[in-house]
Amino acid sequence: MPGVDMPPPILIVEDDELVRSFLARALTGVAGDVEACGSGAEATRAVTRSRFGAILLDGLLPDIHGVDLARQLAAHPNGADSGICFVSGSLRRPMPLRAGVSALPKPVRLRELTDGVRQLLEWHRSAPGNLADRLAALDMLGAELLVS
Repeated sequence: MPGVDMPPPILIVEDDELVRSFLARALTGVAGDVEACGSGAEATRAVTRSRFGAILLDGLLPDIHGVDLARQLAAHPNGADSGICFVSGSLRRPMPLRAGVSALPKPVRLRELTDGVRQLLEWHRSAPGNLADRLAALDMLGAELLVS
């Protein structure tokens, strides 16, 4: 319908096919289309061709650490305003949204997942922060992932 804004799509980057499938099904209807992939290289290609309102990342992928990938995606013109959420088994507690970056522990609760993605999408719609703030938030998250 003309004049109607379509909700932004979501990108899921998770190497475990079962978890990737669960996340994709759980987020269908929360925003626009849901695209899912299993590696950092696939995620980079996806962000090169499309903009996403939210990107969910596994902490450790077969080809790159999730924090390193997040830094690359946040610096990409198509990823600059994408909210990023880590979904990681190495976290004990959720990490609140800061500069468009958050994290949820695995196993993830459905309500926490959908609420977290809605927060990311709201951040995406607002005036996103600058890259330096996002990179600082990713550094803090990276330290938490290493300590946990």
